[in-house]
Amino acid sequence: MATPPISGRAPAAAAGTRRVSSAYDTHAAVVTDMLGTTVHRDDPDRAVIEQWADGVSGRILDIGSGTGRWTGHLAGLGHEVVGVDPSEKFVEIARRAHPGVPFRTAAVHDLAESHERWAGFLAWYSLIHLDADDLRTALSVLHDRLEEGGSVLLSYFSGPRSEPFHHPVAPAYRWSAAAIAEALSDAGFRVLDHHRGNSAEHAAITAIRTHPGDVLVQGRPAPRED
Repeated sequence: MATPPISGRAPAAAAGTRRVSSAYDTHAAVVTDMLGTTVHRDDPDRAVIEQWADGVSGRILDIGSGTGRWTGHLAGLGHEVVGVDPSEKFVEIARRAHPGVPFRTAAVHDLAESHERWAGFLAWYSLIHLDADDLRTALSVLHDRLEEGGSVLLSYFSGPRSEPFHHPVAPAYRWSAAAIAEALSDAGFRVLDHHRGNSAEHAAITAIRTHPGDVLVQGRPAPRED
C-alpha cells in the first residue's frame, strides 16, 4: 500500500520522506539482521518503554515501527497497539513477524489527514531524520491526534548542540535536551521526564498533551468541567 498524499505539506518535506523511506527499503534486510524482529529479554530500553506503555490508558501508535519489534512486544504484553512505517519493506517484514498485529504504511505527517485519535505515541528513534522545521510540524500533528491527557515517548540522539550527523541509512539530526523539550513545549506538550540511555548520545523524553489553562494533578491534566 502506497503512502497517501499529504495535503498542506511542503513538497520538499514530502520528497524528504520519500527519500528516507526509499533508503530504508534498500537497507531493510541489513537493518532487520542488525535489530531483529523481536525484543530481547535483556534489552535495556524495555524498562522505559514498558513503564510508559503501562501508563497509557488506550490505543498506542508505534510511529516508525520498523521491523515491528516494539509493536509486537507491546501487543504481547496486552496493549492495543498499531505500527506505522513509511517503508513498505519494513511493513512487509513486520507483518510476517507479527501476523496478529496491525501494521500500516504511512509517515508521521500522514496522521494530519486522519480522524483517529490515540492515547499514546511511541516514536522510538523514528523522528531522527527530520530537520528542525519538519520536527516541529510532526510534533504539532502528534499533539492534534492525541486524546486529552495522552502521552508521547520520543527517543533521539542527544548532544551538546543541535546538528546534522551521518547516519548509515539516511542523514539524521542530533538534538540537545533543551531543544527537544522546547520543540515539544511549542507544540503544546508538557514534558514529564528525560531518560538517559546506556551512552550519552542516547536519550528519550516523555511528554503529555495539554491545553492552556490545564490544571495538573499528579503530572496529568485534571478532568474538565464543561
